Amino acid sequence: MGIFDWRNPNNRKTTREKITIECDQDFIIINNEAISFPTNYSILKSILGEASRIEPVKQTNSKVYLWDEIGIYCSTNNPEKMMMLLLVEDNRYGLGHQPKNNFKGNVFIDRQPLEEGINNVNGDRPYMIRAINKDNNRVAVALGWNPDR
Repeated sequence: MGIFDWRNPNNRKTTREKITIECDQDFIIINNEAISFPTNYSILKSILGEASRIEPVKQTNSKVYLWDEIGIYCSTNNPEKMMMLLLVEDNRYGLGHQPKNNFKGNVFIDRQPLEEGINNVNGDRPYMIRAINKDNNRVAVALGWNPDR
């Protein structure tokens, strides 16, 4: 690596735009693109970009798709049927495979910030959204398929 490598666009660090997730009664919109669950890797790649890493899960047929820069991961045994995204807000809690950075995007539920809207989510939606708490801190948000629908 030379002193002038920064001139080559392939060697520059890029920063992604901030992720905005909007959840209403019927839809999930990620950066102005509607998705539904189950989804697939091609759809997520078109919205989030290529996963930083794809790692096997030991002793299973599953793989974990990690977007390190934006703090999102998804595990699945079939990239054509991804059931859930995990938005990792605090990666110090050892949630298994996890992105290198925390999720810093915005999540809205019914036009309210996540903190206000999450208590209003019921099982009638075609998706589920859950906070994952450890030591009385929200460390991640799971967003995905609602098996009750």
